Amino acid sequence: MIRAATVVWHLMLRALRETLRQPGVEIGNVFIPLFFFAVTVGAIGNVAGRAFGVTNYTGFQLPVVVLQAVAGASGTAGFGTVTDIERGYFDKLLLTPTPRIAIVLGRLIGDGVRVMALTALVVVVGLLVGSGMKTGVGGALMIIAMGGVFGLAYSGIGVALALRTGSAQAAQLGFLIFFPLVFLSPAFAPKEVFADWLEFMATINPVTYIIEGMRDLVLDGWDISSLAGAFASIAGLGMFTMLLVLGALRYRTA
Repeated sequence: MIRAATVVWHLMLRALRETLRQPGVEIGNVFIPLFFFAVTVGAIGNVAGRAFGVTNYTGFQLPVVVLQAVAGASGTAGFGTVTDIERGYFDKLLLTPTPRIAIVLGRLIGDGVRVMALTALVVVVGLLVGSGMKTGVGGALMIIAMGGVFGLAYSGIGVALALRTGSAQAAQLGFLIFFPLVFLSPAFAPKEVFADWLEFMATINPVTYIIEGMRDLVLDGWDISSLAGAFASIAGLGMFTMLLVLGALRYRTA
C-alpha cells in the first residue's frame, strides 16, 4: 500500500512537471473557454433578465466556463498516456513491481491538481469581470475543489481511450464528448424554459447537477442539497470512467 502510494505520488509529480515544461498547452485550455464566456455574455447578457429572469448572466455563465476549461484540460490526459506508450515508458513501468492501477492513478490525480489551478484562474477572471460570489472565499474554494475532482473523473475517458487504442486521435475524443453533455444541460438558460424533450435530457444529464451546484455557490448561497447532487454526479461519473480505465488497462496489459 505504501509502495503504491509512493508510486502514485511520483507519477503525479511527473505529470505536473510535463505541464510546467509545456505551459503553452494550457493557454488554449483557458483562452478558448474565456473567449466563449465573453461572447456569450456579450450576446445574451443584456436580454437574459427579460428572457428568462437571470439578472447576473456573468455569474450564471461562470460555472460553464469552469467546466469547459476543466474538460479541455482533462481531455489532454490521454495524450500523455499515448506518449508514454509510444516511447516505451509505460512498458518499463509494467516491468516494475508497481501495482498496475497506481500507474494510471498518478496521471489522473496529476490532472486533478492541474485543473484546480486552471479553475482558480477562471474563477479569478470571472470575479474581475463581475460574476460575484454569494458564498465568498469559501464558495470560490469549493468551486476549485469541484473543478479538481470533476477533472480527475473526466480524465478517465481520455486515459481509457489512450490505453485501449494507443492513438492520440482517439484520445482526443475525450474532450469532444463534453460538447453534447454541455449543450444538453442548462448551460445557457435555466432548464425551466427548455422544450419538454430538452428539459428531460437536461434532467438525466450529470453535467446539469454539477453546473447547478456551482451556480448556486455563485448566485444564491450555500445549498447542501445542490452540492450533494453535484458531488454525487461527479462520483457517478468517476466510477464510470474508472471502470473504463480498468477495462482498458486490463486490455493493454493482457
